[in-house]
Amino acid sequence: MDKRIRENLNKLFNSYDLFSSSGVEKNRSKMRSEIPDITDDEIKEVDEYLQDFYDFCSVYGRKIAEKYKLSHLPYTEEARKEVAEYTYICRERFPEVDEMHIRELFSTVCCMINR
Repeated sequence: MDKRIRENLNKLFNSYDLFSSSGVEKNRSKMRSEIPDITDDEIKEVDEYLQDFYDFCSVYGRKIAEKYKLSHLPYTEEARKEVAEYTYICRERFPEVDEMHIRELFSTVCCMINR
């Protein structure tokens, strides 16, 4: 992924947008406005990257949601350690996505499963 795209990836990210086709289109529109010279191939690359991120990291969000049965991230010490471990795993695989956005995805998954 090109450096100018990596630097803007976290600005483009919204965990709710990863759950819907209209959100994907919204991300594409944001990419075009934030990075005017972005090509269609680069947009496709970012789409695929974010989809891979969503597919991989949502598994961990689901584990948290199913274990703690809360519509948000849990606050206990045990849970914080677990969330930190899962965040680390996701950051290793997707280093361009910052910790805050990974936790945001986990929280979104918890909300969607346990509302």
